[in-house]
Amino acid sequence: DTFRAYTGASYCLTVDHGSNAIMSALYAVGVGPGDEVIVPDLGYIGSYCGVIHLGAKPVFCDVDPNTGLMDPADAEKRITQRTRALLPVHMNGYVCDMDGLLELRRKYGVAIVQDAAHAHPCKWDGVNLAQLPDVACYSMQGEDPYGKPIPGGEGGITCTNNKELNERMLIYCHLHRVGIEQELSNPAYRMLGNQGLGLKWRAHPFAMALGLVSMKSLDYRNERRLANRAKLHEGLAGVPGVRVPKSYPKAGDGGFYGGLRVFYAPEQLGGLAPDKYLAALKAEGVPVSGYRDQPEHLRPLIQRGFDLYGHNRGPIPPGTYNYKKGDFPVTEALLGGLALRLPAYIEPAEGVLEQIIVAFRKVGENYRSLL
Repeated sequence: DTFRAYTGASYCLTVDHGSNAIMSALYAVGVGPGDEVIVPDLGYIGSYCGVIHLGAKPVFCDVDPNTGLMDPADAEKRITQRTRALLPVHMNGYVCDMDGLLELRRKYGVAIVQDAAHAHPCKWDGVNLAQLPDVACYSMQGEDPYGKPIPGGEGGITCTNNKELNERMLIYCHLHRVGIEQELSNPAYRMLGNQGLGLKWRAHPFAMALGLVSMKSLDYRNERRLANRAKLHEGLAGVPGVRVPKSYPKAGDGGFYGGLRVFYAPEQLGGLAPDKYLAALKAEGVPVSGYRDQPEHLRPLIQRGFDLYGHNRGPIPPGTYNYKKGDFPVTEALLGGLALRLPAYIEPAEGVLEQIIVAFRKVGENYRSLL
Protein backbone atom coordinates (compact mmCIF):
# COMPACT_ATOMS: atom_id res chain seq x y z
CA ASP A 1 0.00 0.00 0.00
CA THR A 2 2.87 2.39 0.75
CA PHE A 3 4.48 1.97 -2.66
CA ARG A 4 1.10 2.05 -4.40
CA ALA A 5 0.37 5.38 -2.72
CA TYR A 6 3.84 6.66 -3.62
CA THR A 7 3.52 5.81 -7.32
CA GLY A 8 -0.20 6.44 -7.75
CA ALA A 9 -0.67 3.07 -9.47
CA SER A 10 -4.02 1.37 -8.99
CA TYR A 11 -2.53 -2.04 -8.19
CA CYS A 12 0.79 -3.18 -6.74
CA LEU A 13 1.93 -6.72 -5.96
CA THR A 14 5.13 -7.80 -4.24
CA VAL A 15 7.11 -10.86 -5.33
CA ASP A 16 10.39 -12.49 -4.37
CA HIS A 17 12.61 -10.67 -6.89
CA GLY A 18 12.60 -8.39 -9.89
CA SER A 19 13.04 -11.01 -12.62
CA ASN A 20 9.97 -12.85 -11.37
CA ALA A 21 8.08 -9.56 -11.34
CA ILE A 22 8.88 -9.23 -15.04
CA MET A 23 8.00 -12.84 -15.81
CA SER A 24 4.62 -12.56 -14.07
CA ALA A 25 3.95 -9.34 -16.02
CA LEU A 26 4.88 -11.02 -19.30
CA TYR A 27 2.46 -13.83 -18.47
CA ALA A 28 -0.22 -11.27 -17.64
CA VAL A 29 0.03 -9.53 -21.03
CA GLY A 30 -0.22 -12.88 -22.80
CA VAL A 31 3.35 -13.77 -23.76
CA GLY A 32 3.58 -17.46 -24.60
CA PRO A 33 4.95 -20.06 -27.03
CA GLY A 34 5.64 -18.68 -30.50
CA ASP A 35 5.59 -15.04 -29.41
CA GLU A 36 8.40 -12.52 -29.67
CA VAL A 37 9.35 -9.81 -27.18
CA ILE A 38 11.64 -6.95 -28.19
CA VAL A 39 14.38 -6.15 -25.68
CA PRO A 40 17.40 -3.79 -25.78
CA ASP A 41 20.73 -5.32 -26.75
CA LEU A 42 22.35 -3.22 -24.03
CA GLY A 43 20.54 -5.01 -21.25
CA TYR A 44 20.65 -7.95 -18.89
CA ILE A 45 19.48 -11.56 -18.96
CA GLY A 46 17.48 -10.99 -15.77
CA SER A 47 15.21 -8.71 -17.81
CA TYR A 48 14.40 -11.14 -20.59
CA CYS A 49 14.91 -14.63 -19.12
CA GLY A 50 11.17 -14.76 -18.38
CA VAL A 51 10.50 -14.42 -22.10
CA ILE A 52 12.37 -17.67 -22.72
CA HIS A 53 10.84 -19.54 -19.79
CA LEU A 54 7.36 -18.66 -21.07
CA GLY A 55 8.24 -20.29 -24.39
CA ALA A 56 8.72 -17.06 -26.33
CA LYS A 57 11.69 -15.59 -28.16
CA PRO A 58 13.59 -12.43 -27.19
CA VAL A 59 14.35 -10.22 -30.19
CA PHE A 60 17.04 -7.60 -29.69
CA CYS A 61 17.10 -3.98 -30.80
CA ASP A 62 19.75 -1.28 -30.67
CA VAL A 63 19.83 1.67 -28.29
CA ASP A 64 19.73 5.44 -28.67
CA PRO A 65 23.35 6.71 -28.85
CA ASN A 66 22.41 9.73 -26.75
CA THR A 67 21.03 7.73 -23.83
CA GLY A 68 22.07 4.09 -24.15
CA LEU A 69 18.40 3.09 -23.80
CA MET A 70 16.00 1.23 -26.12
CA ASP A 71 15.64 3.09 -29.42
CA PRO A 72 11.95 3.09 -30.47
CA ALA A 73 12.88 3.62 -34.13
CA ASP A 74 15.12 0.55 -34.16
CA ALA A 75 12.59 -1.44 -32.12
CA GLU A 76 9.93 -0.71 -34.73
CA LYS A 77 12.08 -2.34 -37.41
CA ARG A 78 12.00 -5.58 -35.39
CA ILE A 79 8.22 -5.76 -34.93
CA THR A 80 6.52 -8.68 -36.68
CA GLN A 81 3.14 -10.38 -36.48
CA ARG A 82 4.60 -12.48 -33.67
CA THR A 83 5.59 -9.50 -31.50
CA ARG A 84 3.59 -9.59 -28.28
CA ALA A 85 5.40 -7.03 -26.14
CA LEU A 86 8.17 -4.47 -25.79
CA LEU A 87 10.47 -4.72 -22.77
CA PRO A 88 12.27 -1.37 -22.26
CA VAL A 89 14.89 -1.14 -19.51
CA HIS A 90 15.38 2.13 -17.59
CA MET A 91 19.04 2.25 -16.52
CA ASN A 92 21.57 4.29 -14.55
CA GLY A 93 19.17 7.06 -13.66
CA TYR A 94 17.79 7.55 -17.18
CA VAL A 95 14.23 6.96 -18.40
CA CYS A 96 13.43 5.46 -21.81
CA ASP A 97 11.59 7.38 -24.53
CA MET A 98 8.12 6.39 -23.37
CA ASP A 99 6.29 8.56 -25.91
CA GLY A 100 8.04 6.71 -28.71
CA LEU A 101 7.31 3.32 -27.15
CA LEU A 102 3.68 4.15 -26.36
CA GLU A 103 3.23 5.17 -30.00
CA LEU A 104 4.45 1.71 -31.04
CA ARG A 105 1.97 0.20 -28.58
CA ARG A 106 -0.84 2.21 -30.16
CA LYS A 107 0.26 1.54 -33.72
CA TYR A 108 0.90 -2.20 -33.49
CA GLY A 109 -1.18 -3.34 -30.52
CA VAL A 110 1.82 -4.62 -28.56
CA ALA A 111 2.03 -4.52 -24.78
CA ILE A 112 4.71 -2.71 -22.79
CA VAL A 113 6.32 -4.35 -19.78
CA GLN A 114 8.81 -1.93 -18.24
CA ASP A 115 11.92 -3.16 -16.49
CA ALA A 116 11.96 -0.38 -13.91
CA ALA A 117 14.29 -2.25 -11.55
CA HIS A 118 16.39 0.93 -11.18
CA ALA A 119 13.59 3.44 -11.53
CA HIS A 120 11.31 3.55 -8.48
CA PRO A 121 11.15 7.36 -8.26
CA CYS A 122 11.17 7.98 -12.01
CA LYS A 123 8.45 9.73 -13.97
CA TRP A 124 7.32 10.48 -17.49
CA ASP A 125 5.63 13.81 -18.14
CA GLY A 126 5.14 14.24 -14.40
CA VAL A 127 3.56 10.81 -13.86
CA ASN A 128 5.32 7.96 -12.09
CA LEU A 129 6.28 5.18 -14.53
CA ALA A 130 4.12 2.78 -12.52
CA GLN A 131 1.01 4.43 -13.96
CA LEU A 132 1.96 3.94 -17.61
CA PRO A 133 0.62 1.01 -19.65
CA ASP A 134 0.86 -1.89 -19.25
CA VAL A 135 2.96 -3.09 -16.28
CA ALA A 136 6.02 -1.64 -14.55
CA CYS A 137 8.31 -4.03 -12.69
CA TYR A 138 10.69 -3.11 -9.88
CA SER A 139 13.51 -4.79 -7.99
CA MET A 140 14.38 -4.54 -4.29
CA GLN A 141 17.78 -6.17 -4.54
CA GLY A 142 20.71 -5.08 -2.40
CA GLU A 143 21.19 -2.77 0.53
CA ASP A 144 21.56 0.98 1.11
CA PRO A 145 23.23 2.95 -0.33
CA TYR A 146 24.43 0.74 -3.20
CA GLY A 147 21.38 -1.42 -3.84
CA LYS A 148 18.31 -0.68 -5.89
CA PRO A 149 16.50 2.56 -4.97
CA ILE A 150 14.29 0.67 -2.47
CA PRO A 151 16.52 -2.20 -1.35
CA GLY A 152 15.28 -5.02 0.83
CA GLY A 153 17.95 -7.64 0.29
CA GLU A 154 15.82 -9.30 -2.37
CA GLY A 155 12.31 -8.65 -3.65
CA GLY A 156 10.25 -7.29 -6.51
CA ILE A 157 7.11 -5.27 -7.23
CA THR A 158 4.65 -5.13 -10.12
CA CYS A 159 2.49 -2.06 -10.73
CA THR A 160 -0.38 -1.55 -13.15
CA ASN A 161 -3.58 0.42 -13.58
CA ASN A 162 -5.20 -2.53 -15.36
CA LYS A 163 -7.35 -4.73 -13.10
CA GLU A 164 -7.34 -7.69 -15.50
CA LEU A 165 -3.55 -7.73 -15.69
CA ASN A 166 -3.29 -7.48 -11.92
CA GLU A 167 -5.62 -10.46 -11.50
CA ARG A 168 -3.61 -12.52 -13.98
CA MET A 169 -0.47 -11.82 -11.96
CA LEU A 170 -2.31 -12.75 -8.77
CA ILE A 171 -3.31 -16.20 -10.01
CA TYR A 172 0.07 -16.79 -11.64
CA CYS A 173 2.36 -16.65 -8.63
CA HIS A 174 0.51 -15.92 -5.38
CA LEU A 175 -0.34 -19.38 -4.07
CA HIS A 176 -2.37 -19.34 -0.82
CA ARG A 177 -2.53 -15.54 -0.69
CA VAL A 178 -4.94 -14.67 2.12
CA GLY A 179 -8.16 -13.19 0.74
CA ILE A 180 -7.22 -13.71 -2.91
CA GLU A 181 -10.76 -14.80 -3.81
CA GLN A 182 -12.05 -11.37 -2.80
CA GLU A 183 -9.45 -9.67 -5.00
CA LEU A 184 -10.52 -11.60 -8.11
CA SER A 185 -13.50 -10.39 -10.13
CA ASN A 186 -13.05 -12.71 -13.13
CA PRO A 187 -15.06 -15.91 -12.45
CA ALA A 188 -12.54 -17.99 -14.41
CA TYR A 189 -9.84 -16.86 -12.00
CA ARG A 190 -11.94 -16.95 -8.83
CA MET A 191 -12.86 -20.59 -9.37
CA LEU A 192 -9.17 -21.47 -8.89
CA GLY A 193 -9.50 -20.51 -5.23
CA ASN A 194 -6.41 -19.64 -3.25
CA GLN A 195 -4.29 -22.11 -5.22
CA GLY A 196 -4.29 -20.06 -8.40
CA LEU A 197 -1.85 -21.61 -10.85
CA GLY A 198 0.32 -22.96 -8.07
CA LEU A 199 3.43 -20.76 -8.08
CA LYS A 200 4.41 -19.02 -4.86
CA TRP A 201 6.76 -16.14 -5.56
CA ARG A 202 5.82 -14.28 -2.41
CA ALA A 203 8.10 -11.58 -1.04
CA HIS A 204 9.70 -12.22 2.33
CA PRO A 205 8.19 -10.04 5.10
CA PHE A 206 11.66 -9.02 6.30
CA ALA A 207 12.53 -7.72 2.83
CA MET A 208 9.34 -5.67 2.80
CA ALA A 209 10.13 -4.25 6.25
CA LEU A 210 13.57 -3.16 5.03
CA GLY A 211 11.97 -1.62 1.96
CA LEU A 212 9.56 0.43 4.06
CA VAL A 213 12.46 1.88 6.01
CA SER A 214 14.35 2.66 2.81
CA MET A 215 11.36 4.46 1.30
CA LYS A 216 11.65 7.14 3.97
CA SER A 217 14.87 8.41 2.38
CA LEU A 218 14.10 7.56 -1.27
CA ASP A 219 13.24 11.07 -2.43
CA TYR A 220 16.12 12.64 -0.50
CA ARG A 221 18.65 10.22 -2.01
CA ASN A 222 17.23 10.73 -5.48
CA GLU A 223 17.21 14.53 -5.22
CA ARG A 224 20.81 14.61 -4.03
CA ARG A 225 21.97 12.30 -6.82
CA LEU A 226 20.13 14.37 -9.43
CA ALA A 227 21.73 17.55 -8.09
CA ASN A 228 25.20 16.01 -8.13
CA ARG A 229 24.64 14.64 -11.63
CA ALA A 230 23.63 18.10 -12.81
CA LYS A 231 26.79 19.58 -11.29
CA LEU A 232 29.00 17.00 -12.97
CA HIS A 233 27.24 17.37 -16.30
CA GLU A 234 27.57 21.14 -16.19
CA GLY A 235 31.26 20.88 -15.39
CA LEU A 236 31.93 18.27 -18.08
CA ALA A 237 30.04 20.11 -20.81
CA GLY A 238 32.52 21.07 -23.50
CA VAL A 239 35.38 19.04 -22.01
CA PRO A 240 37.24 17.33 -24.89
CA GLY A 241 36.60 13.60 -25.05
CA VAL A 242 33.44 13.57 -22.93
CA ARG A 243 29.89 13.20 -24.14
CA VAL A 244 27.22 13.70 -21.50
CA PRO A 245 24.12 11.49 -21.96
CA LYS A 246 20.90 13.32 -22.70
CA SER A 247 17.58 13.00 -20.94
CA TYR A 248 14.36 13.03 -22.91
CA PRO A 249 12.38 16.25 -22.35
CA LYS A 250 9.52 14.53 -20.50
CA ALA A 251 11.75 12.23 -18.45
CA GLY A 252 11.81 12.50 -14.69
CA ASP A 253 15.10 10.69 -14.16
CA GLY A 254 16.28 8.95 -11.02
CA GLY A 255 17.27 5.72 -9.35
CA PHE A 256 20.95 5.62 -10.37
CA TYR A 257 21.60 1.97 -9.54
CA GLY A 258 24.93 1.01 -11.10
CA GLY A 259 26.39 4.50 -11.07
CA LEU A 260 26.35 7.60 -13.22
CA ARG A 261 26.89 7.09 -16.94
CA VAL A 262 29.05 9.26 -19.23
CA PHE A 263 30.27 8.53 -22.76
CA TYR A 264 33.79 8.73 -24.16
CA ALA A 265 34.18 10.45 -27.56
CA PRO A 266 37.51 9.20 -29.02
CA GLU A 267 37.02 11.17 -32.23
CA GLN A 268 37.60 14.32 -30.17
CA LEU A 269 40.95 13.01 -28.88
CA GLY A 270 42.62 11.84 -32.06
CA GLY A 271 41.22 8.33 -31.76
CA LEU A 272 42.87 7.67 -28.39
CA ALA A 273 42.08 4.07 -27.40
CA PRO A 274 39.36 3.79 -24.73
CA ASP A 275 41.61 1.72 -22.45
CA LYS A 276 44.31 4.40 -22.51
CA TYR A 277 41.76 7.12 -21.81
CA LEU A 278 40.32 5.16 -18.89
CA ALA A 279 43.79 4.47 -17.48
CA ALA A 280 44.69 8.16 -17.68
CA LEU A 281 41.55 9.14 -15.79
CA LYS A 282 42.29 6.57 -13.09
CA ALA A 283 45.86 7.85 -12.83
CA GLU A 284 44.38 11.26 -12.02
CA GLY A 285 42.36 9.68 -9.22
CA VAL A 286 38.98 9.56 -10.95
CA PRO A 287 36.82 6.71 -9.54
CA VAL A 288 35.75 5.63 -13.01
CA SER A 289 35.17 2.23 -14.57
CA GLY A 290 34.18 0.97 -18.00
CA TYR A 291 31.05 -0.85 -19.05
CA ARG A 292 33.05 -3.36 -21.07
CA ASP A 293 30.80 -6.36 -21.53
CA GLN A 294 29.22 -8.49 -24.21
CA PRO A 295 26.13 -7.20 -25.96
CA GLU A 296 23.27 -9.58 -25.30
CA HIS A 297 23.11 -10.78 -28.92
CA LEU A 298 26.70 -12.08 -28.69
CA ARG A 299 26.29 -14.07 -25.48
CA PRO A 300 26.64 -17.87 -25.70
CA LEU A 301 22.97 -18.44 -24.84
CA ILE A 302 21.91 -16.47 -27.91
CA GLN A 303 24.76 -17.40 -30.25
CA ARG A 304 24.50 -21.13 -29.59
CA GLY A 305 20.88 -21.37 -28.52
CA PHE A 306 19.57 -23.70 -25.85
CA ASP A 307 16.94 -26.40 -26.09
CA LEU A 308 15.14 -25.48 -22.88
CA TYR A 309 12.45 -28.16 -23.12
CA GLY A 310 14.49 -30.86 -24.85
CA HIS A 311 13.74 -32.75 -28.07
CA ASN A 312 14.37 -29.57 -30.08
CA ARG A 313 11.15 -27.97 -28.85
CA GLY A 314 12.69 -24.58 -28.18
CA PRO A 315 11.92 -21.84 -27.63
CA ILE A 316 15.47 -20.92 -28.70
CA PRO A 317 17.14 -24.18 -29.80
CA PRO A 318 20.48 -24.06 -31.62
CA GLY A 319 20.09 -22.25 -34.92
CA THR A 320 17.35 -19.89 -33.72
CA TYR A 321 19.44 -16.76 -34.22
CA ASN A 322 21.98 -15.66 -36.80
CA TYR A 323 23.12 -12.50 -35.01
CA LYS A 324 26.71 -11.47 -35.64
CA LYS A 325 29.13 -8.79 -34.56
CA GLY A 326 28.18 -5.47 -36.11
CA ASP A 327 24.42 -6.04 -36.07
CA PHE A 328 23.88 -3.55 -33.23
CA PRO A 329 26.59 -0.92 -33.73
CA VAL A 330 25.55 1.55 -31.03
CA THR A 331 25.39 -1.06 -28.28
CA GLU A 332 28.64 -2.64 -29.42
CA ALA A 333 30.44 0.71 -29.39
CA LEU A 334 29.17 1.66 -25.94
CA LEU A 335 30.05 -1.71 -24.42
CA GLY A 336 33.33 -1.73 -26.32
CA GLY A 337 34.74 1.06 -24.18
CA LEU A 338 32.74 4.22 -24.91
CA ALA A 339 30.41 3.95 -21.91
CA LEU A 340 31.98 4.94 -18.60
CA ARG A 341 30.63 4.81 -15.07
CA LEU A 342 31.13 7.22 -12.18
CA PRO A 343 29.74 6.93 -8.66
CA ALA A 344 26.23 8.31 -8.23
CA TYR A 345 27.08 10.38 -5.19
CA ILE A 346 24.54 11.22 -2.51
CA GLU A 347 26.76 13.26 -0.20
CA PRO A 348 30.24 13.47 -1.75
CA ALA A 349 33.13 14.79 0.27
CA GLU A 350 33.80 18.48 -0.22
CA GLY A 351 35.55 19.20 -3.50
CA VAL A 352 35.25 15.68 -4.96
CA LEU A 353 33.03 16.63 -7.89
CA GLU A 354 35.27 19.56 -8.77
CA GLN A 355 38.34 17.29 -8.67
CA ILE A 356 36.68 14.84 -11.06
CA ILE A 357 35.85 17.63 -13.51
CA VAL A 358 39.41 19.00 -13.36
CA ALA A 359 40.83 15.52 -14.01
CA PHE A 360 38.62 14.94 -17.06
CA ARG A 361 39.64 18.32 -18.44
CA LYS A 362 43.34 17.66 -17.81
CA VAL A 363 43.25 14.34 -19.68
CA GLY A 364 41.18 15.82 -22.50
CA GLU A 365 43.49 18.79 -23.00
CA ASN A 366 46.70 16.73 -22.85
CA TYR A 367 45.64 13.65 -24.80
CA ARG A 368 48.40 13.98 -27.41
CA SER A 369 50.96 12.76 -24.90
CA LEU A 370 48.97 9.51 -24.66
CA LEU A 371 48.82 8.75 -28.39
